[in-house]
Amino acid sequence: MFNLNEIEFIGFNRTLHCDAWVSKYYTYYVLDFNESGEMDFQMDDGPVQRLSGPVVFLTFPGPYFRFGRKDGGTWHHRFVSFKGPAADSYAERGLFPASTPVIKITDPVKYAESFDQLLRRLNSPVIKDYRTIHLLEELLLQLQEQPATASIDSPPVRNIKVTIATIEENPEKIWNLQKMARNDGMSYPHFRRLFQEQAGLPPGRFILNKRLQKAAEMLRTGQMEQAEIADKYRFFDIYHFAKAFKSHFGVPPGVYRKNHLLK
Repeated sequence: MFNLNEIEFIGFNRTLHCDAWVSKYYTYYVLDFNESGEMDFQMDDGPVQRLSGPVVFLTFPGPYFRFGRKDGGTWHHRFVSFKGPAADSYAERGLFPASTPVIKITDPVKYAESFDQLLRRLNSPVIKDYRTIHLLEELLLQLQEQPATASIDSPPVRNIKVTIATIEENPEKIWNLQKMARNDGMSYPHFRRLFQEQAGLPPGRFILNKRLQKAAEMLRTGQMEQAEIADKYRFFDIYHFAKAFKSHFGVPPGVYRKNHLLK
């Protein structure tokens, strides 16, 4: 175990509606998490990528980075920045995976909860101890658990991925899956099979899970009452919402809010 003096936390924050544009070289390491929303990301003179949350992007010493929004759009942004011999060791060992600076997050609720634990710790009187380091390393370890994405996709798979990203952005909309299949130029059974292969869930279940994840985000921020959340994410009523939420997260919405509300 390294000495606590081998790592220094530079900054940390959580911004629900981030509209920043950043263009700079870094002298330290940053773990950025876009939980929801879209933003652009570019490293050196590489292609500009439009990143749709939930996704992690990494910035670090060496390359020139540009990221954010210039058009007034926003994304839900968390970050923690750090430096020191321990941070250099993370990069050398691949725990901070600089060779893969953009990583899609498959369980955004788990990742957001883990990130918020670290932010609360950093915002407490105990700014840095081994528990704080453990929470940072847990976030980095979770990145290793994300499945690798294929580098070459067929046109139908590319269409499905666009469809999935569109649903992720606004799961509360009414989605006509049969029409989406026709728009993607395929039969519904074929659409459903490809959708499940790429998203890990059939379309209906995927939409429900995304609505529940967005609802959990609203509970954590304390922005809306439970009845408003149930209505926004198209549950029949607050009782239907509570039943679905407990089935997915293991606790009722009120208990979840009490345990995870950001203060």
